[in-house]
Amino acid sequence: DPEESTKRPGRRRKKYEEPLQPIRKMTVKYGRNAEADPETDVFKKTFYVAEERIRIIYHYHPSRITRSQRIYTNDNAHALRHITQVDPLARRPKEGQLLEEYQRLVAEERECTQGIRDSEREWHSTMQVRTKEEQNITLITPYYDIVRAKMEESDEEEAEEVKAQYDFLQPFMPVVIGTRSLLREEALTVREKCLKALKDRLIERANIIQARHEEETAALAKRQTNFQRDREQMSREDEEEYERQCEESMFRIHILEQRLKRHEEQALQKYYELDAKLRSDPRLGILTSGDM
Repeated sequence: DPEESTKRPGRRRKKYEEPLQPIRKMTVKYGRNAEADPETDVFKKTFYVAEERIRIIYHYHPSRITRSQRIYTNDNAHALRHITQVDPLARRPKEGQLLEEYQRLVAEERECTQGIRDSEREWHSTMQVRTKEEQNITLITPYYDIVRAKMEESDEEEAEEVKAQYDFLQPFMPVVIGTRSLLREEALTVREKCLKALKDRLIERANIIQARHEEETAALAKRQTNFQRDREQMSREDEEEYERQCEESMFRIHILEQRLKRHEEQALQKYYELDAKLRSDPRLGILTSGDM
């Protein structure tokens, strides 16, 4: 087809990359080499990219407070050099040596720049992958949580089975020979014992909560009395500690009051529920049938 032959081949789309920040300065530091002369042992190389300048600083000599350095500046024609040597008796490097050193430094600057750019691209790539992963998060329940949940479900099922198998009336039943039904007096005794046992448990629970409430109230009152007595001698930290302890005590007292109130409401409901169970239990049917 002539039309297809005249079409220009499509250009391959370049992968989009975020613009990189310009590099103004790069610094490379080196540790001290005890076997090398401090005049030639490099401490730091600084590449001033924007200024097209390179500075080399050498390590301190043990007996001097200044150190040698060299500065190379590119003026597009040749490299200008500024050399500072601490040791006045040291031999100055030749022109060829300085030129070779400058060429090595330029190559090191390119390698350093490339390393920084590679690190930046790797960082951008990692951030893109992480952003995609965060947008598609799938929560996975850990194995131990699954096992623990199954164990809790198993424990609840066992507790329900035990509760279902437990006969709340059996502990209060008299020894009956054969299949004889309870007499009215026996049924009344069983019913009263069963209700009394529940009532005793509820009262005991209420007494425990009430005792804890009284202990917390007494402790708070004692703490307040001590504070009023020693207030003038207390520091700011002691007052803050007193306020914190009072807040905790009042919080516990409030919780105990709510617990006691809820217990009283539930106790009455439990009593009515047990009474209804006793009325519907066929073993105590003589109490509702009116038989003598």
